[in-house]
Amino acid sequence: MMINLSKKIVVAGAFIIGFIFSQPAMAQTKPKTWTLQECIDQAIKSNLTIQQTQLQADLSRVTLRQAQLNRLPTINGSTAYNLNSGRSIDPTTNSFVSETIKSNNLQVYASVPLFSGGQLINTIKRNNFDNQAAVADVARSRNDIMLNVVTFYIQIIFNNEILKANELLRSSTLAQLDRTQKLFNAGSVPETNVLELKAQLASDDVNIITAKNNIDIAKLNLSQLLNLPNAIFELEVPAIPDPDQDVIIVDANQIFETAQLNLPEVKAADLRVSSALAGIDISRSAYYPQLSFNAGYNTLYSSGRPLFEPTGSLVEQTLGFASNDGLPGEELKIFVPGSRTMKYPYFDQIKDNQSKNIGLSLNVPIFNGFLARNNVSRSKINHQNAVLNTELVRDQLQKSIQQSVADALAAQKKFIAVKNQLAALEQSYKNAEIRFANGVMNATDFNVARNNFTKAQSDLIQAKYDYTFKLKVLDYYQNKPLSF
Repeated sequence: MMINLSKKIVVAGAFIIGFIFSQPAMAQTKPKTWTLQECIDQAIKSNLTIQQTQLQADLSRVTLRQAQLNRLPTINGSTAYNLNSGRSIDPTTNSFVSETIKSNNLQVYASVPLFSGGQLINTIKRNNFDNQAAVADVARSRNDIMLNVVTFYIQIIFNNEILKANELLRSSTLAQLDRTQKLFNAGSVPETNVLELKAQLASDDVNIITAKNNIDIAKLNLSQLLNLPNAIFELEVPAIPDPDQDVIIVDANQIFETAQLNLPEVKAADLRVSSALAGIDISRSAYYPQLSFNAGYNTLYSSGRPLFEPTGSLVEQTLGFASNDGLPGEELKIFVPGSRTMKYPYFDQIKDNQSKNIGLSLNVPIFNGFLARNNVSRSKINHQNAVLNTELVRDQLQKSIQQSVADALAAQKKFIAVKNQLAALEQSYKNAEIRFANGVMNATDFNVARNNFTKAQSDLIQAKYDYTFKLKVLDYYQNKPLSF
């Protein structure tokens, strides 16, 4: 019995241990591999700055819609309920009464603008230009995010290349240290060679750690831009060719002409100039009369107004006394139709007390403290400022393009120069490696040759990706897709 129980415990324990050790493998999933286009799409979808700019565009669209609807009639209704006690005026008869009166007034009135000096039409034009400019601002925000994604994407790939180069150098150093240690043990080389190679190995470890940290920082920047701060992902490494040995032929002026026709920031600036022009016309509309058509409906009810209903019989009524030579005469009497006082129902009063009106309203500006004139002056200044802003945008764009072209040419020239330098330093390093292995060269001179070769490798990688990014910037200005 004890043996069976022990077996069960052993089996249960093995199962639990196996389950525990299998959890990390089960929980560990392969990180997603992102392409450049996927990163751009994610950033555009989730970036808060773009969302905020989109809200501004939505707001401008609503403002435009309201300006269009302002041409429609305005219809409003109102009602009032009053309770008066004591001596007051009956609103239905305008007579004084001494009783508690409950009254209700109902009104409906409408107004249609007929002529506003062009204010409504020009307001629609201005808001339409503002809406188009807001849409262009959204496109600009997206372009900015796209360039930032490309920047961080290339940084990650660049740092990965640096990491691989440093790991290869560490492997080379480790192999060289192993050979030197054997030569030292055999008494062929001094201990200094071994110590310097150990120091170099430690330096290689530092370079690897630095490269890994740079990768982590670049990934963090990219994940924050994608609004995925805790995401674990890898990037698809595109096949990026080395820069062409032939000097690139680009015309900065031609790129500028293309850019100012396509870039949303230029379009937005031009649209705001048109908006400012419409603003001048809106201000000038205050010089003209305003004509509108008005119509109204009114009715009321009062609890103090009685209803007299005929009874169908005649009632005798005394008018006074006839005079005869200044002396009282015969009493004068007449017969009038009889009636009885009844409560006047609410809806009957509403129906019987109706009144309607229509009319035209003309508002002619005569003197308003030069308000209209000063508003026109402000609008003209706003237009001049908008024109200057377009010039500033174009001037900054032209300078940026010229700088980008110069940077691309410089990066290409640097790559060619560093590539030639690397070829020479690589041969020098191989020769130094052979001489050091044979004990002809000391460790200090060998490390100098090695470090020069390492720096040239790093410079070549940096020049390659710097050149690639500069070309992407030029593609952006030429309205080309940002892809590898």
